[in-house]
Amino acid sequence: MERREFIAVGTAAAVLSATQAFAQATGQQDSAAKMEDMHPPLYKNLESASIECVSTGNDCLRHCLGMFAMKDTSMAECADASLQLVAACNALASLAALNSSHTVALAKTVALICEDCKKQCDKFPKIAECVACGKACQKCADECRKA
Repeated sequence: MERREFIAVGTAAAVLSATQAFAQATGQQDSAAKMEDMHPPLYKNLESASIECVSTGNDCLRHCLGMFAMKDTSMAECADASLQLVAACNALASLAALNSSHTVALAKTVALICEDCKKQCDKFPKIAECVACGKACQKCADECRKA
């Protein structure tokens, strides 16, 4: 076998091997996709809304703590509402992600917590963190009612 023939055979073998590996990988991905279809998320929007509430609630808490550091306690009720919001929405996001049978029951309570937090947020319309948190609270409460 000459050198050129050897290189050609080697290249053909490499291409064949890569093609087979690609076919196997694609087949495995198709199997994984089918497995995912077996257990779809039931509460994806609720989970997303809850996670957004956690994020904006933490932003609000950071602002409130900054105010406390400046000896301004005017946002104490807001801080309390935000802390409750973060705790409740963290729990709800976890249950929603797991398709828990307790998701709907907790969502009813979380809707009330979101509404309470939004009332506090509405007291501070010039503070960006409060506006963002209030919007997230409204969205989450709406999703909770849909569940």
